[in-house]
Amino acid sequence: MEQQNLLQSLKTLHIQAPRVFIVACAVCLYYWHSGTGTIQTVEQIKNGTYDTGPFNRSDLIAPFIRYRETFQVAPAYNLSSCQIEKVMTTISNAVFCYITNASEFVANSRRISTEKYSTRLCLNQNFYENFTAVQELLGTSKTEYTIVRDPVSRFLSGFVNKCIGEGSYCKERCFACDGDMSCFVERLHDLMMLAQTGEFTKFHYELAHFSPQTWYCNFKEHLYNYKILRYKEGKHGIPKLSHELDAIYKAAHVPEEIRQEIHKELCFGKTYHTTSGTAEMKKAHAILMNNKTLLNTVIRMYYYDFIVFNFTLPVPVSL
Repeated sequence: MEQQNLLQSLKTLHIQAPRVFIVACAVCLYYWHSGTGTIQTVEQIKNGTYDTGPFNRSDLIAPFIRYRETFQVAPAYNLSSCQIEKVMTTISNAVFCYITNASEFVANSRRISTEKYSTRLCLNQNFYENFTAVQELLGTSKTEYTIVRDPVSRFLSGFVNKCIGEGSYCKERCFACDGDMSCFVERLHDLMMLAQTGEFTKFHYELAHFSPQTWYCNFKEHLYNYKILRYKEGKHGIPKLSHELDAIYKAAHVPEEIRQEIHKELCFGKTYHTTSGTAEMKKAHAILMNNKTLLNTVIRMYYYDFIVFNFTLPVPVSL
């Protein structure tokens, strides 16, 4: 229906062109970006006219809050990646360290797949926290990308890593909820409510790691600046993502030998704090999916992530 409307709009404007050109234009406008919803959907979300049923719009955490912007940059290749917490950020730091300092990386016996954030070789080299600064650094001929993840998978990965893992030795982590998911979700939701109204603007560890993905990267103004990739779950997920990343690096003229090493490490390595497939992850998933009230709250927190980035809502809910 939306494609038909676009075609009709083109005809109304009396654009004279072969039919195949009109169809191509319509498809181009409809699918502006493969990693996001349609332009029409995103604009409806921004202006508050998108139909959020069965949820009331007022019950949903708002999208496109400009809360956090962190970028890894490789200036020699006019390449940048906007980092979204709990979406391969540690390994992405290692990738950019290797791209920009390959000789030093190898000389220090480092591997992309085994780098830890706390002991990373490059620390904050080529790390920026402002969209405008990155644009000024890279100029007009640049390649910018980010990786998004299914909101439920991202939330559960963060919960297991931060609330269970780090919570075992840092008791105040995750609002001192001691691994109780309901406690954590309730307090996280309340904090998001404050943040979206501007009543809470300072850095907060939990908010920085669990904010909606639309709150990162200045997506409200620059969503379509990015090539948006989707983190892929399952056995074949990372190899597929690795091929997509390689295409981006190739387009940015990253040397083939560097790209081959990145591909090898992504496909065959495993980061030290990955939660995928662990017993803790399976348990957390069961807790969330078997508690409709809890699941509905998580959906309300990340509703617009599902819509903007084309992820399927986990279950139909009755409210």
